[in-house]
Amino acid sequence: MDIIREDVFPRDRLDPTATAGLILCGMGGPDGPDTVRPFLRNLFRDPLIFPVPRLISPALGWAISTLRAPSVRRRYLQMDPGCVTPQIETTRLQAVAMARHLKSFGIQAEPGIAMRYWRPYPDQTVAELAQRGVRQFLLVPMYPQYSSATGGNTLDFLIQGIRRSLPDAPIHAVSGWGLLPGFLHALAAPALRQLTAWAAAGVPGSECALVYAAHSLPQSFIDAGDPYRSHTLATVGAVNRLVSSGLAEAGHGGWAEDVAGLADPAPAFQSRVGPIKWLGPEITTRVRELAAAGRRRLMVQPVSFTCEHIETLIELDVELQEEAGKLGVVEFHRGAALNLDDDWLKAMAAMLADQAFGAEVPHLA
Repeated sequence: MDIIREDVFPRDRLDPTATAGLILCGMGGPDGPDTVRPFLRNLFRDPLIFPVPRLISPALGWAISTLRAPSVRRRYLQMDPGCVTPQIETTRLQAVAMARHLKSFGIQAEPGIAMRYWRPYPDQTVAELAQRGVRQFLLVPMYPQYSSATGGNTLDFLIQGIRRSLPDAPIHAVSGWGLLPGFLHALAAPALRQLTAWAAAGVPGSECALVYAAHSLPQSFIDAGDPYRSHTLATVGAVNRLVSSGLAEAGHGGWAEDVAGLADPAPAFQSRVGPIKWLGPEITTRVRELAAAGRRRLMVQPVSFTCEHIETLIELDVELQEEAGKLGVVEFHRGAALNLDDDWLKAMAAMLADQAFGAEVPHLA
């Protein structure tokens, strides 16, 4: 199995006096009912997403997309009557906001987005930015924790698109950023808020649980050296320390000792597909165990997602919540994805200004 290492991507120092093309990139999703199947076909024929022999991946991608398209289409229609993923528009707005914050640090950037498995593809985005005079690029994957299957795969696809049009353009690519302080605080805030509310209301800590949710990955990638699991554990540990310290500062430290998931924080994983072995524990299994142990109030905090999409709005908010209710859970809450959280966007822009341009950013000094 080919693992794309983090250190293979260009880290050119960009010219702070010239406009940069800021491209946020991700998986993408359908933009209409008829695009669900081709989106799935592109996804499942990629051996870096679904690790099967390359000779059979096109046929297997066709078969899986054909079988899954009707059910996946229904799930997208639950989110949007036009069967359009919210990921695209949210990512576009994130790029605009990040460019605005970069400007406050003295960096001029033209925002754009590019996706791996559906429109807008890199060639389109690069052509549009080039028409606006862009000749250098700043690439940011919307995957906080690096994996060769997700962030690495998407960056590689995007860089190939830039090289086809502008082979000599300077490129600064960011890989994982799962320990960015602004990101960690944005994740900790909703969990801390909900747990504090339960403690203040006198709910016994022994009835409560905090579950960190992360996108899964085939176990074979981890076995081959992919760092995703260790990066995810690092994010969860850092977020959990913020939640625990916040509860202690509010006078709820003793109460927190009885909350499942605080003393022994670990992610539960979602979105497995197919018969191969995936990272565990699977989130439904984890919720089943918690309910059997008498945990009747769950706070679920995603740590892998920068915007709301099918995995949060349907898998967590609908399917997992429904399953939890059947298991006896009486209160279910889910922390929002990052979306347009301004503190996170500003922290990202500050990191980019410092790392890619060498700009002096006051609160990083």
